[in-house]
Formats: sequence, structure tokens, C-alpha cells
Amino acid sequence: MKRLLSREDAFTGLEAAIVLIAFVVVAAVFSYVVLGAGFFSTQKSQEAVYTGVQQAASSFELLGDVYGVDTTGGGVQINYLNFTVGLAPGGMPIDMTKLTMVFANQSVRQDIGKPLGAPLRPNANPPANNWSIVRDINGNGNDLLEGGEQMDLVVHLQESKSSIAARDAFTLEVKPIVGPALSIARTAPGGIDPVNKLY
Repeated sequence: MKRLLSREDAFTGLEAAIVLIAFVVVAAVFSYVVLGAGFFSTQKSQEAVYTGVQQAASSFELLGDVYGVDTTGGGVQINYLNFTVGLAPGGMPIDMTKLTMVFANQSVRQDIGKPLGAPLRPNANPPANNWSIVRDINGNGNDLLEGGEQMDLVVHLQESKSSIAARDAFTLEVKPIVGPALSIARTAPGGIDPVNKLY
């Protein structure tokens, strides 16, 4: 019996070594799992940052003044808006075929689009409740608004619903497919001329 007890000391040292090795293996596996989760969350954070940068970099801006045009000649309402847009410095190109607009005043909110399949640059003015590109400045004729280019846009408001009367405040929101919308808030003058500079 004494011999057996004396041999147990050696087994206890061996068991301690096995337990120590087991702890090291478990710790290694656990650290591998934690590092893998960290790399995954870092990758997702990086994707979120790149998406945010792309959203912010794709913005465009209003260049110059906004004009309201009364083609009826009655001096009662503005039925066309004309303005120029360009890319913000460092902005990504904007696909103008996917541009949407929303007009709103005190009485109406109106989506303004372009007819499916209709050209962005028609020879005539766009039909009511539509918009078009009337002029490219420094452009290459494609439907992308790129760095250094400017585009004159004309918006034909629907006379019966969304035309602008004297002293009427309105907002036109221009939304690209990627990036923030450009909000144009103006007020019509007290007396409407054939061409009006809007403030």
C-alpha cells in the first residue's frame, strides 16, 4: 500500500500537465474564435464606412440661380422651373436617367418624373409633370453627370395642380439614385413676369 501511494505523486504531476495542456488548447481555440469575430465585425464596419463615403461623395449641388418661367403669358402662375446642377467637389458620377424629383407647396405634393423611354434631351420642352436636360455644359453627351460637367434642367409643372402662384413658397427635391437629395426651397415674387428669378 505504501508503494502505491508513493507512485500517485508521479501520476498527479502527469495529470497536472494534461490539464495544463487542455487549458492551453481551449484558450487557443477561444482566442481564435474571438479574433475571427473581431475580424468579421471589422470587415462589416469597413463596409459601412465605404458605403457612407460613397453616399456622401455622390452628392451634387445647385449652380447659380433658379428661374421660374410663365409660358402662359398671363402673369398669374409659374409653370416651368429652370436651374443648373453640377457635382460637388470630389463627387461620384450621377446617373441622370435614375433621377427623381418631388415638388411640394402648401396645397400639393407631386412626384415629377420623365415618361418611360422618353429621351432626357427632347427637342421640345418636356410634357407637364416631367423634366428634361436642356443643355450640357462641358459635357460629353452621355447621361452621367461627371466632374467638371454642368446640366441645365427644366421642370414642367402641372398647371392644374402644382403651378406656382404669386408669393407661393415651394420646395423641389431632386433625388439621385445614390447620395443625399438636393432640396431647392424658393418663393415666387409678388408680381409674375415671363421670366422670374426666384429667391
